[in-house]
Amino acid sequence: MKPPDFVNLRAGGPECPSDFTLDRLHAGELPPEEAQRTERHVAGCSDCGARMAERRAGFGAIEGVDPRVMLGRIRKGLDEPARASLPERLSGWTRRLLAPLAMVATAAVVLMVVVPGQQGTRMKGALGLHVFRLTGDHSEEVVSGEAFAPGDRLRFRVDVPAEGHVTVFGVEASGALYTAWPLEPGVQTRFEEGNGIELPGAVSLDAQPGREMLYLVHCPLEVGPPECTSGGAGEKPVCPEGCAMTPFIMEKGG
Repeated sequence: MKPPDFVNLRAGGPECPSDFTLDRLHAGELPPEEAQRTERHVAGCSDCGARMAERRAGFGAIEGVDPRVMLGRIRKGLDEPARASLPERLSGWTRRLLAPLAMVATAAVVLMVVVPGQQGTRMKGALGLHVFRLTGDHSEEVVSGEAFAPGDRLRFRVDVPAEGHVTVFGVEASGALYTAWPLEPGVQTRFEEGNGIELPGAVSLDAQPGREMLYLVHCPLEVGPPECTSGGAGEKPVCPEGCAMTPFIMEKGG
């Protein structure tokens, strides 16, 4: 029997990137030029935007699966005394992890590495932007591609793969570039490597409708704080060489 072609497996139209390509984009494994090309397509394609949103949501995108419960079971298993060999324990953990996915993964079984302290399945060491919407006296994490309303107040947490400077830029549907974080000059933008780093302050969305992009930009220490310019409507910001970025899609209603 001919094995499945995972490299070309895809949803959406024939011009859309394959599932394998989106997985590599999400993991930060694509070469820079291919990553830029794929990000531009995802930003302008509702189908692929939804596909990327599912990847960023991780286990939380699967109905009936509570990521917090699953992570709790993983941590408990890691803390238990070693009663069996490492290969046997890994095999057991893998079976328990993949059991809830059996009904939705009939074509292939994908082994995912879950990093304690992170929601979803983002690989350790990847640049990540987590967006939280403030509602009353609490906040909830939202995923890329969700709908937003004027006046929504957002806070950010970031995953930083190496010590450096970070800034969150926004690109309006018109192509206009603005700084979503930091909100004021003089704020410390230098962070050490780490996950779930909370950026102080909150940004309030204006009433301009349409698709709006957020980009977390990370620059190494030798480059300094990101200084980027607009790349135009539908394009990511133009930033100094050596800086990395990751996008987040907002569908803003009027």
